[in-house]
Amino acid sequence: MKLSEFDIDFNKFKNEKDTFRFKLTDAFFELKENSLYQHGDFDVEIQCEKFEDTIVLDYSLIGHIKSQCERCLNQIKIHINTSRQDVLKLTLDNNLLNEENYLSVNHPVYAVYDSIYEQICLDIPTRLICENSEIQKNCTIEHLDSNKTDKEADERWAELKKLIK
Repeated sequence: MKLSEFDIDFNKFKNEKDTFRFKLTDAFFELKENSLYQHGDFDVEIQCEKFEDTIVLDYSLIGHIKSQCERCLNQIKIHINTSRQDVLKLTLDNNLLNEENYLSVNHPVYAVYDSIYEQICLDIPTRLICENSEIQKNCTIEHLDSNKTDKEADERWAELKKLIK
């Protein structure tokens, strides 16, 4: 997978409306240096509508992120089903081209990779825990029983316990 696969060239539109579909896998997250997430599976659909001086992009993302629970370290899946809309302005002003939502009229190519990645990150819950996953179960954390006798403890620690006394 390459970043160039996420470039949309509005000059090549067949008509004023067009739809782009992407299947995102782990390779999508590998493209981002220091990505927050490494595993996921998404279906993305982007409906583009071109007007005289603007372009409207309607994103639809459905899928999940695989991660570890922050409490119990079990593997979890966080389901994401979201939509978003971006409006791009076409301009000839070179000063405006440095702004985020402006494209050149002469070369209207827009990279949607960052917008897709950003939307995924925004829709993931703040806490990656079992309760927020698809399973929605409580975490199972095993605590050591403090009522255990010294005989049940690991013998390798016996010498260190002598230092405490």
